[in-house]
Amino acid sequence: MNDDTLNNLEQLFLALSDKTRLSLLGLMSGGEVSVGYLADSLGVSQPKISRHLAYLRNAGLVSTRRDGKWIYYTIEMPTDPAASHVLAETLRSLGSQSPESSAARGFPDMQEPFADEYVPQEIEIFLL
Repeated sequence: MNDDTLNNLEQLFLALSDKTRLSLLGLMSGGEVSVGYLADSLGVSQPKISRHLAYLRNAGLVSTRRDGKWIYYTIEMPTDPAASHVLAETLRSLGSQSPESSAARGFPDMQEPFADEYVPQEIEIFLL
């Protein structure tokens, strides 16, 4: 295994080593969401969610899209095949909430155990 692969896997495992970040990824596996939605879903303050999202973004696992004053977050699959496989398996074990979005976004062979129980709702928040 080369150094690049080892470094990519190290970054990935560090990002996945926190329960809150894993919960965030599970919520984002259904598609694009806002910080407010994530904070409300987990019952955690927005600043704490933002810190965890920044960690995931720095690890290359999350990307953002700005729509006016709103920022939306989505999962980014790593380009490294080993890291991509680990993330896909992690997301599979967390349980995805949206079959069409996970398959379309490259999460291979994901099972969708909670698809019938959960309907994502976007919540827009005002960012100062």
